[in-house]
Amino acid sequence: MSDNNEPTLRNALDAVNASRKWTLLGIAAMFFSVALLLFMLFMMVIPSLQAPGPPRDQGVTVDAPTDIPNIAINRLMPIKVLWVSSAVQLFFVACATIAVMLHVSRMTRAVLRAIESTRK
Repeated sequence: MSDNNEPTLRNALDAVNASRKWTLLGIAAMFFSVALLLFMLFMMVIPSLQAPGPPRDQGVTVDAPTDIPNIAINRLMPIKVLWVSSAVQLFFVACATIAVMLHVSRMTRAVLRAIESTRK
């Protein structure tokens, strides 16, 4: 390459590098938000997954019926949690793939425009 092409290409690559940093920052933020969402989901579900144990002495006793109808719902809870976490992870992978695809297309377009502008 000749010396007059170098600054134009360098500026295009610097712009692409700045875009790459924002893309990686966005993917990292999306990863942490997905991890926080799944953590909160599992923290909400864990009490319903635990088997009923012996009554604990808490100072107040309440007579509760032993044939609780929501036990069938609690049996399905692990399947629902697995489905939701799989769907969220699939959504995260799709968003990260789209971000990488947009970054690569922007990078290629910027470099090709810089090369074409140096030919004129």
